[in-house]
Amino acid sequence: MKSIFKSLLVAAAVTFSVASCTQEGKENADAAATNAEAAAEHTGDAAEAEVNNAGEAIENSAEKVADKTEAAADEAAAETKAAASNAAAATEEAAGDAKAEINAAEKN
Repeated sequence: MKSIFKSLLVAAAVTFSVASCTQEGKENADAAATNAEAAAEHTGDAAEAEVNNAGEAIENSAEKVADKTEAAADEAAAETKAAASNAAAATEEAAGDAKAEINAAEKN
């Protein structure tokens, strides 16, 4: 009887130990799952932040290109206006010279 009682005590101790280990293992698995979920959320947040940063960089680059294009267009317009003004002045001068030559020729 004493050996049965000892066997039962040992069996109970082993059962308790296994149950404790199983419970601890379950808690560890739950904690690991929670940590994995949190890591996935952080990864998603980081990816979203990178996409936002990339979007902002593209937008900034597009704005810089637009600004440079506008500045180049303004400069080209100013140069065209100046060239047209110079051409008009040269035409007027040539017309004046031609008129003077015609008048000189008529006097002779």
